[in-house]
Amino acid sequence: MAKMMDPKLAALYRKYLLGELTPQENTIFLDLLTACDEDDLPSLEEVIALDDRASDLNKSTSDHIFYTITGTELEPKVKPIWWRWRVLISAAAALLLIGFAFLFWDIVPSMQTETKFNVVRYTNPTKFVKQLTLSDGTQVALRQGAYIEILSDFNADSLRRVKLSGEAFFEVAKNPEKAFVIVNSGDFDVRVLGTAFNLICSSQRSRLVLSHGKVKVSHGQQSSIVHPGQQVAYDKRQKQFDVSIADTVISSNGKDDLLSFNNVPLSQIVADLNNLYPDQNLELIDSFQAASYTGYLPASDLEKSLKILNTAFNQTIIHKK
Repeated sequence: MAKMMDPKLAALYRKYLLGELTPQENTIFLDLLTACDEDDLPSLEEVIALDDRASDLNKSTSDHIFYTITGTELEPKVKPIWWRWRVLISAAAALLLIGFAFLFWDIVPSMQTETKFNVVRYTNPTKFVKQLTLSDGTQVALRQGAYIEILSDFNADSLRRVKLSGEAFFEVAKNPEKAFVIVNSGDFDVRVLGTAFNLICSSQRSRLVLSHGKVKVSHGQQSSIVHPGQQVAYDKRQKQFDVSIADTVISSNGKDDLLSFNNVPLSQIVADLNNLYPDQNLELIDSFQAASYTGYLPASDLEKSLKILNTAFNQTIIHKK
């Protein structure tokens, strides 16, 4: 049978746990503890049972004790509505920044691809007419002393952009999705989808002769549509386009590798042929030094050119040394 605890010891024990002992009571409590056996000490439940006051802890104290023991909160704190909106706004801003980052990294490679394109340049320093086939199938007959620059990637870019200096005959491959544009070439720019024309671009003059199709030329805010059989130039004095009838046969001779001569001294023609074929040592007979020639000669066929000239004068006027 359990022993009854000393009511006086139990009362002092309870006050001790609550921190309510007076100095005098504390002395008495220590004396009682020293004098009694361990079995005579009351349990905690017995001490608490002696107190009829409520022993509920307030919410703050309970949360603090629970957090001290477990390291977690007894009940999650409810954030005020403004705090929750702040969190949502911050999250939305973070997602927006991430979206911009992905967009940036998506755009930058394409921009870099655009800038990585290396301009391709074709030159013709000879007296021959140089035949070119561009990547889109466009045929270009590049006349002597001219050059053309490919400014864009015909496969990847939205425009097929080129630049011309000198004279060339173009047969542009049709592509309705990608206009063929000749820019920064003389007095005006040329825009086509698929057509054939001869174009001269130099510091002295700019002229386009259209064989077939249709082209649009522009100078600043001005523009003009050119139709087959017409030629166009830009009149700097009048500040307008000058469109007139043209001889498309003569203008297209360049694509056939023909050299055109109009009352040109034979001595000059022979000098040109010697520039084309320096190892042939051509010589014009003395009696024809002052004569002139009007017609065409194939720049890439010396024997045919000599035959045409000799036939035109009914005798051998040019021979090889």
